[in-house]
Amino acid sequence: MRACGVLGFWLAALLAVPLAAAEAESNFGRVILARSDLIVLGVASAERKRMNTLTRVELTLEQTLHGKTDAREVSVYYSDPALLQADVAVRALFALKAMAEGGYEVVGKPVLVAPGDAEENDKLLVTREFVALEAQKAGDERTRAFWDLIVGHLRLGGYAAQNAVVELMFVARDRAGIIGEAEFERVRAARDEATARHTRQTKDDLRLALQGMVEARVKHLKYRAISREEDAKAKRAAAEGLKDLQREFPRAFTEEDAKLCDAHAADAKEEKLKALLTELAETIRVDVRLYKAEKPGEGAGK
Repeated sequence: MRACGVLGFWLAALLAVPLAAAEAESNFGRVILARSDLIVLGVASAERKRMNTLTRVELTLEQTLHGKTDAREVSVYYSDPALLQADVAVRALFALKAMAEGGYEVVGKPVLVAPGDAEENDKLLVTREFVALEAQKAGDERTRAFWDLIVGHLRLGGYAAQNAVVELMFVARDRAGIIGEAEFERVRAARDEATARHTRQTKDDLRLALQGMVEARVKHLKYRAISREEDAKAKRAAAEGLKDLQREFPRAFTEEDAKLCDAHAADAKEEKLKALLTELAETIRVDVRLYKAEKPGEGAGK
């Protein structure tokens, strides 16, 4: 999967930080909150000072969303000169880590919040709600709250939905165990309900995130149901669900899936189920050949 093409300090490092202990529920929690002492809304001065490999700027604080400070202005350091537009004041959400020698270093990439930004409230909301989520005790209840947050943000659209998509990419990559069929269907339903509020980029990235969820977990739950369910109707329902997933997310399926379908078909005691799985196996193989043919240097059957 490719990373979501939107700005955000907890978005930029999605693939850069390995999954630590299960203390963090979200990508925001592990990438930003775990490394930050403060998250603030503030204005970085237009005046910058180079100090060896670092740039220093004075940051005037407007709101503190995480951590505590009585300061109205703090010195902030960053190593990438392109992090902030040169020679202009920059209003943004900043994640900051205290430095032993004083001042703060910037964590991740600031989220720009220009004066009059139509999405300012959403950017603040997203930050506050993820801070509150990570403050909860780890466990099933917090995981349920995470899914509620993701679904709610997808329905909200705009910036909140963009960030939710990145969180889903993190889940598909590193936390597939929390994906259930119910959670997957809630995400799909939220996508369909709020599609008019999603940008083209969000739609494209959400499709990739859903495909990742299918690859990582959802299709395997369908195979498990086909194997373990006692009722023939329940087995057929799982096979139909698998067929539906393959139709919408064909690239989530590989030759190994075709072989699995063949194996389940061979074990099937009911002719309807056997026919369903045999047809699905052939459909998967046809699509796999087509995708391989699309790649330079690869032909069908390779």
